Amino acid sequence: MSGIARIAQGRDDAKRPLPERAAGREVWLKDGDQLFLTSVATGEENDKFLDEIYLYTFRVGNRWTNLIKDEKVDTSGVPEDARPSHKFAFWAYVHNIIHSEKRSEDWMEIEGPAGKKVFREDINDFRIVPLGFGRSDHVWNQLVDVYSDWGALNKGVLRIKRTGAGAFDTSYSITATPKIDEIPADKVKETEELPLIKDYYLERYGNTDIIDIAKSTADDDDELF
Repeated sequence: MSGIARIAQGRDDAKRPLPERAAGREVWLKDGDQLFLTSVATGEENDKFLDEIYLYTFRVGNRWTNLIKDEKVDTSGVPEDARPSHKFAFWAYVHNIIHSEKRSEDWMEIEGPAGKKVFREDINDFRIVPLGFGRSDHVWNQLVDVYSDWGALNKGVLRIKRTGAGAFDTSYSITATPKIDEIPADKVKETEELPLIKDYYLERYGNTDIIDIAKSTADDDDELF
C-alpha cells in the first residue's frame, strides 16, 4: 500500500466496525477457570441442543473474527491464511465459573481446595459451551464417557476446566461431579426458546460482509516497516 490516500483509506478501513452480530451467548474460559453446568443437551439422537460446527478465523485489521463454514454461507472469499477449526457445542445452564484470579469486582472470593483463594462468578443462565475436539478426540471422548456413565448428559452437574493459556499448551477436562444443582424450575420453560446450535452460529457468524472488510485491510501499514 502506497500514497497518502491509499494509506489513509487503509487506516480508515481498519477502524470500520465489523458487521453487527447477534448478542453472544458462548462462554469462554481462561487458564485455570472451572465451569460448573447442567447440560440442556441430552446427547441422544437428533438432540437439537448439541451439534458440531466448522469456523474460519482470520484477521480484520487488528482484530480476529469468525465465519461459519456451511452450505448456506459463501466462503469462497475467505482469506487463504484463515485458520479452520472444528468444534462441538452444546446448550447448558451455567451455574458459575470459578476463577483463579480476580478480574471483576462482582466475583465473590471463596476458599478453594487447600485453603487457596478463588473467585466465583455466578452466571445462572443458559449459555453455549463450544469446545475443540482435542487431539485424537480426547476432549470429545470425555463428554462421551459422561454420556456412557449417566445414560444422558443432563443427569447431573459437569465441571469443565481449562489448563493453559496459549494456542498449543491448552487442554480441557470434562468430569462428572457429585453436585446436585439443577436448572431452576422457573427457567426450565426457557429451554423451549433456545435456538438450534447451528442456527445460532449461522446468525452470529454467517455474515460474509466481513470478508470484504478483511480484504480492504489486508495491506495494513504495519507491513511497511
